Amino acid sequence: MLMCTKMIGFNLNIFVATGSKTTEYKKILEKEIKALSFECNIIEDISRNSEVNAIIYSDDSEISDFSIFPDEAVIFSIFAGVEKTLLNKSIRQPLVRLIDIEMTECMAEWCAAHVLRYHLDLDVFIKPEKNEWMSYSKERLLANQVNIGILGLGTLGSAAANKLRKLDFNVTGWSTTQKNHSGIKSLVGLNGLAKILSSSDYLILLLPLTEETKNIINSGSLKMVKKGAILINAGRGGLIEDNDLLEALDRGKLSRCTLDVFNEEPLPPEHPFWAHEKVTVTPHISAPTRLQSSIKSILRNIARIKKGLQPIGLVQKERFY
Repeated sequence: MLMCTKMIGFNLNIFVATGSKTTEYKKILEKEIKALSFECNIIEDISRNSEVNAIIYSDDSEISDFSIFPDEAVIFSIFAGVEKTLLNKSIRQPLVRLIDIEMTECMAEWCAAHVLRYHLDLDVFIKPEKNEWMSYSKERLLANQVNIGILGLGTLGSAAANKLRKLDFNVTGWSTTQKNHSGIKSLVGLNGLAKILSSSDYLILLLPLTEETKNIINSGSLKMVKKGAILINAGRGGLIEDNDLLEALDRGKLSRCTLDVFNEEPLPPEHPFWAHEKVTVTPHISAPTRLQSSIKSILRNIARIKKGLQPIGLVQKERFY
């Protein structure tokens, strides 16, 4: 059980530390707290740090030393991924990552869009080699003839799986721990990983970055991938060994890939991903934090804590998510 009894039965004092968007977050927060059933205050003066029991936080915040806040305060990240936040060793407080309905839907839509882009061969028509009416006789597979493997069946992975199932694709998931989802075959372990890699026409990466998942896509795992498969990464850049991915593309083991996350962000201009004809780069836009929706999600979580319930998205720091 989360040790945040200081929030139960006390007035809520929130400190907003969201970097360049602090003013925007405060403005939305001021509006949303009016509808709460308990008293809530926004702490503006950092000298009142001892009164704070909730912190809304972004990694680009000017606040880096959390030892000034009570250990019982709860940090609410505005991001789904908290690997960078956890590098801050001054954080002793409970940390809650963002799980938000609108962000989740954004991710599901983005994944479905890129699958459909390749499935319908849209690049041929969006970027034609010549300005002429082309003859196109390729007979594409139907969705129910296509296998999609999703690595990571958490909140985002499950949403993407459900979206693609509704489009009639055959969807299988893989996780580091056993997951049970209605209508979605779920694999686990090394044998399960080998099976999903070898049978999937599309591989979608939505895993968190942990010691177990770092560089999970490497020369060894790519040997198991079905020849001509398409890779889509919206999880974390560290899931992929870049050079091994490029080699797999050059050899034709993978036919195409779309990458939204990278080992280094922003992706340096000289990185070979930019110029590679089989790679599509998007600038970490698959599931952006939506200001109003994220504030509502955080306040719902705070309401749970005040009722003595554990918040949704409480981070297991030893597992990095």
